[in-house]
Amino acid sequence: MSWDAPFHPEAISGQVHIPGSKSLTNRFLVMAALGDQPSVIRKPLVARDTLLMIKALEAMGTGVEFYDNELFIYPAPLHGADVQVGLAGTVMRFLPAVAMLAHGPVHFDGDAAARVRPMGPVVDAIGQLGVQVEYAVDDMARPVLPLTVFGQGRVAGGRIVIDASESSQFISALLLAAPRMDNGVEIRHVGGPIPSTPHLEMTVQVLRNAGIEVFTFPKDAGPVRQGHPAVRWLVLPGIPDVGNVEVEPDLSNAGPFLAAAMVTGGEVSIPGWPRVTHQPGVHLRDLFSAMGAQSSLQHNRLTLRGPDTVQPLDTDMHDFGELVPTVAAVAAYAAGPSVLRNIGQLRHHETDRLAAISTELNGLGGRAQVNGDDLVIEPCTLHSGLVHAYADHRMATFGAILGLRTPGIVVDDIATTAKTLPQFPQMWTELTSGIENVIPEDPFDDLREWQAA
Repeated sequence: MSWDAPFHPEAISGQVHIPGSKSLTNRFLVMAALGDQPSVIRKPLVARDTLLMIKALEAMGTGVEFYDNELFIYPAPLHGADVQVGLAGTVMRFLPAVAMLAHGPVHFDGDAAARVRPMGPVVDAIGQLGVQVEYAVDDMARPVLPLTVFGQGRVAGGRIVIDASESSQFISALLLAAPRMDNGVEIRHVGGPIPSTPHLEMTVQVLRNAGIEVFTFPKDAGPVRQGHPAVRWLVLPGIPDVGNVEVEPDLSNAGPFLAAAMVTGGEVSIPGWPRVTHQPGVHLRDLFSAMGAQSSLQHNRLTLRGPDTVQPLDTDMHDFGELVPTVAAVAAYAAGPSVLRNIGQLRHHETDRLAAISTELNGLGGRAQVNGDDLVIEPCTLHSGLVHAYADHRMATFGAILGLRTPGIVVDDIATTAKTLPQFPQMWTELTSGIENVIPEDPFDDLREWQAA
């Protein structure tokens, strides 16, 4: 869906209500499905990624209902199924681990772009646990979708050694499935630094809040590969009890709206901003402060005022790489060159985000280059043009941010934002139109339409 990005160089002002976190919603869904009592998830995100998770768990035997903007999860014995993962990393990585516990084969496939995303570590772990798995391979003989896990109904558990340096989701997948294995699981990562460690901390906290004992050993002495020490997790067997939980707003999805304040010198507030959270998006406040913003957090309401002149940024973003497209869009209007470092893992997201960001900025007359695992952005005057989304929601919002300061920006597929924020075009238009309190439309309309069908 081609979309003309609103041009709004004047200061933007408003309050934006952000729907729930995708990462938390999908972790709660998996934990609830592996319990033995009904659970309630309040204020969940309803978007493509979470609907894919719901459909997948339902196909495997879990009961899901909604009422009054709440999801009710009814666990049941898992069975074989055909699962479509779309382009959702949490679905394609988490559920093959869960499928080991199903009675019968579970087949996974997804969008064309999903078939090139790495699956090797989770496939290797499934094999180490004695469960049969069949899979396709890419040009380098690495496991990719489609794949089939031949669930046995139960798994003994034990020790697993994997390299999760491409994605923390491989560790999270095993952590989430581990409690229902007979003997629990000891997971040892041996390889380079794990990206997006806040997501791992989030997974551990979700497990602990559900009553599962998890022990972490971040400085564990063990085998060394490529000069990096191993790290280790130990999950004891148990039955998770999610109970009645509320999902925090998705702070990464707040990023484009805060970026709107940054590039226009305006002021945007986000209600419901948690004081303590494991979401990577919490780092937006510090990142934008380093670029000249002023911010305050009062009564769980973050208010950020953008600077008159955006300052360049030179920082390591390895632990919160999902924020790079948003920060890169702001850096395009900074007073000097910015360097976003140690983000090689972005090559394996919904698209190769390093290549996509540099290609799109250069296509608009900018100067951006990839140096190893770093992204260098030298600001200059951009011109109108088409920004390609690459079926990547973060690249679509990247184009929207650029459009605020550069007239004539068109995003070729704004509908891809439905992956995590279906209401984004409406919310963005309202904010740029001067509506001071932007509230997304009822997200459960999509769920009602799907369930009715």
